[in-house]
Amino acid sequence: MHQIKQLYKITQQLREKHRRWNKQFTLDGKLVGDIGEVLAAEKYGLELYPENSEVYDGVEIASGRKVQIKASFKGYFQFPYGEEKIPDYFLAVLIDEHGELHEVYNGPGRVAYDNYIVKHKLKPYNNSYYSVSKGKLKGLMNQVSKEDMIKERID
Repeated sequence: MHQIKQLYKITQQLREKHRRWNKQFTLDGKLVGDIGEVLAAEKYGLELYPENSEVYDGVEIASGRKVQIKASFKGYFQFPYGEEKIPDYFLAVLIDEHGELHEVYNGPGRVAYDNYIVKHKLKPYNNSYYSVSKGKLKGLMNQVSKEDMIKERID
């Protein structure tokens, strides 16, 4: 099928363009995450950690704050299950059909965990993660001060 060949070609082009980040852009569940991480790193001035780092995806270069990045094309995000996996900073980004990144949540992981997951007694999926909607995360942004957000890179 021609479209499948195009997908493979596109992932190869993404690997070449973003070689510095060492992301594989594999055609599985990781593709959206890899794309989101690279776009977020460019937008927010992050240094990404190697593939499959536990809890964190990168660090804000300007401050040293560690951040977990979650990306979606649809509007649901996975928040990690387990107290020890609550990230210091959680960045949820929506990628639109034009490849533009839209911030959904940017702040301490603890704010999202305490004020939504615990408060509403969310049940985890397979003791692995919680599924949180774009609307709920956007609503939580009202509880995050500007100082507690990962800053956008200024060129």
